[in-house]
Amino acid sequence: MPLPLKPGYHFHFSHNIRPPYFEMTAAEAYTDFYAVSYIASGEILSCSPHTTKILRAGDLSFTPKNVYHRTVCMSDEPRENYLMKFTDAMVGDFLQTAGYDSFDAFCALHATIHVKKSAQDKIISIIHEFENEWNAYGKYSEILLKGLLNKLIVTAMREGVSVPHMPEECTKDHDHYLNAAVQYIHMHLNESPTLSETAAAVNISSSYLSKLFVNCMHTPFSTFVLNEKIILARKLLAESRLSINEISREAGFSSSAYFSDCFKRITGESPLQFRKKYTY
Repeated sequence: MPLPLKPGYHFHFSHNIRPPYFEMTAAEAYTDFYAVSYIASGEILSCSPHTTKILRAGDLSFTPKNVYHRTVCMSDEPRENYLMKFTDAMVGDFLQTAGYDSFDAFCALHATIHVKKSAQDKIISIIHEFENEWNAYGKYSEILLKGLLNKLIVTAMREGVSVPHMPEECTKDHDHYLNAAVQYIHMHLNESPTLSETAAAVNISSSYLSKLFVNCMHTPFSTFVLNEKIILARKLLAESRLSINEISREAGFSSSAYFSDCFKRITGESPLQFRKKYTY
């Protein structure tokens, strides 16, 4: 599950190594930030409501804001990837120079860039610069990280082959009902919306809505709702001074004890442990 950016930060770096056949338990959204991921080894299937793609070693993949996706490892080789999350502030200069109206417009044309083998060392070198600067984060780090992000994108475009966003066949009805359902869930999250309540709100049957979530979101409805609750809770833990009891109510949990149990089961740490990482 993607961590929110720390308050006042416009960037986050992580280096992940996953075991063979690892898969995310639910679809996740990069809510108010973009992401670029570089696959150093392994092979994954990345699914979203509108596209499914296979990513292999040497692939640089861009994720727009507010797009739900889920990844599944597809080989017996451990997956190693580097993930960089960033806000609009980090790519404004690049977009202006390159002539894109938004980073979403860039992602549509360059959803994935496969970097040729002879240039992959260049990408890894830039990423290691990212990692070193992130680990020594200081007053001027975001200025340097912004430059490195631009360097990474431009180098990939020069040395790779872009694969544009290729949407799956999905009817306008699917888009309409899914968007309406997700919006309803967000508006009523503290009420713990059920499948039948959500289906009634968007004027379709419960069985049809359930199939839409499984087929298009690659996640059961109940898992999606729980995941959204945890995403909201993490944001509130990181960015507010609300108590654990208040956060559990805001996120739609019946009790703080149940909230803490779910939070630890999904994230691997307690709400208080998570909050400590964002306390200054």
